[in-house]
Amino acid sequence: MSRSDDDQGVSAMPREHQTTRDVTTPEETAPEETTLAEATLAEATLAEATAPEETTPEAASGAAPAERSPAWVRLWWTPLVLFAVVGLLAAGAGLRGLLDRPPADSSVDVGFARDMSEHHSQAVQMAMVEFSRGDDAVIRSVAQDIALGQQQEIGVMYTWLAGWGRPPTSARTPMAWMTDPNDPAGQGGGHPGHGEMPGMEGNSPAGSASGGGAAAGGAAAEETAAVRMPGMASEAELAQLAAASGRDLDVLFLTLMIRHHRGGVEMAQHASLHAADDRVRALARAMVVNQAKEITTMQADLERLGAPRA
Repeated sequence: MSRSDDDQGVSAMPREHQTTRDVTTPEETAPEETTLAEATLAEATLAEATAPEETTPEAASGAAPAERSPAWVRLWWTPLVLFAVVGLLAAGAGLRGLLDRPPADSSVDVGFARDMSEHHSQAVQMAMVEFSRGDDAVIRSVAQDIALGQQQEIGVMYTWLAGWGRPPTSARTPMAWMTDPNDPAGQGGGHPGHGEMPGMEGNSPAGSASGGGAAAGGAAAEETAAVRMPGMASEAELAQLAAASGRDLDVLFLTLMIRHHRGGVEMAQHASLHAADDRVRALARAMVVNQAKEITTMQADLERLGAPRA
């Protein structure tokens, strides 16, 4: 058979029996497809195995997961807590009612707030005269401090009176709250030494100017003045202060204010010991300390001006 006959025979064979060097059979490709699937499955398994686990807040903080208590364990104490809170609130309300009960109109607290407010008002009046027309800058500064400080304390005491439902003024005898506890009716002359205290209006030079020949009206005025607050300046002294100028004004202001402070210290000392309200006692103690310091300062100012000590 010739070569051409062979070629013709090959070409005449069915197509599926023809084999070439470049064609692969299904059997040859199957193992390759299986290997690829296995590789894909292995990769998926590895990715799942190495994926980060979800962490809880407890795990993130490194703490062991808290064990949750059953609901009945968490709730059994709730009524006890509620009862305890209600009991404390009720007790506090009752105690507050006792503490907030306003003092009596005749009490040391109310009397001190009223009388010391009036006492302070005169101090502010005298201090403003010195501050406005005084000659010495240092003394004018002292007067300014007194006016500002005592005006502020007046505001505090007026606030107390308003909170207690008490008017700022009363028909009661001034200083009645300072009567001797052993003599509540005041038959023994009120506060010990009150009637003879130096610097009271009835004992001031201007207040006693009427002398033994005073008319009945003058005697009545002096009797009223005798129950005024300690250290208060008389109307005549206030007029003298208003008319003074220069060094005379400085010296008179210091003299009157030192005496005024001494009376205020006496009142504050009594309130610091006998007032019922903690706030009243605290303010009274502060007044004693502050006014004692101011007395020392003003005495030094008198010496600096060459005037006698008050």
